Amino acid sequence: MSEADKPKGAGRGRLDAPMRAALIGVIGSAVVLVVGAYAVMGQQVAQGVAIGGGLAAINLWVFAVIGEAVVTQRGRTSPWAAVGMLKLVALLGVVWLILRSGVASGLSLAVGYGALPIGITLGSLFGPKPPEEGTDTGPRSADESDVRRSFGDAPGKDVLKARPPDAGDPPPSER
Repeated sequence: MSEADKPKGAGRGRLDAPMRAALIGVIGSAVVLVVGAYAVMGQQVAQGVAIGGGLAAINLWVFAVIGEAVVTQRGRTSPWAAVGMLKLVALLGVVWLILRSGVASGLSLAVGYGALPIGITLGSLFGPKPPEEGTDTGPRSADESDVRRSFGDAPGKDVLKARPPDAGDPPPSER
C-alpha cells in the first residue's frame, strides 16, 4: 500500500475514527465510573477505579497501535506478536504490583477496567462507522480494474472459462 492509498493518518501512529471513538468511550466511561465510585464508596475506591480505567484506556491504545502496525506491515507479524505478548505480561505485572502494594483493591480495579467493554460498545454504537466491505471506492490498481471489467460485469458468465481481456479489447459494456 503506497502512501497515497493509506487513509489519512494511517501508519503514523494516529488512530482511525472508529478506534478513536472507542478510546474516547473508554475514557468517558472510566470518568463516569470514577465519579460514581467516589460518590458512593469514597476516595480510596475511586482511586482504584481510576487506575483500572487508566489501564483499560492504555491497553486499548496499545492494542490499536499494534493492530494498525500488523495490518499495514503485510507480512512478518512475528515481531508484533512478541510485542503483544509483552503488552499482556506488562499488564499482568502492573496489576500484580498494584494489588501487592495495596494501593487499590482487586474489585475496584475490575470495576475501572470495566470501562473497556462499556466504552468500546458506546464507541461502536454512537461513533463513526468504518467503511462497508462492499462499498465500491473504485479500483485500486490496473489489475483489479481488468478483473472487474472481464468478470464483474457478466453475471451469467462462467468466470473459470472466461479469458482476461486483451489490452486492445473494449470494455464489456461497449462490445
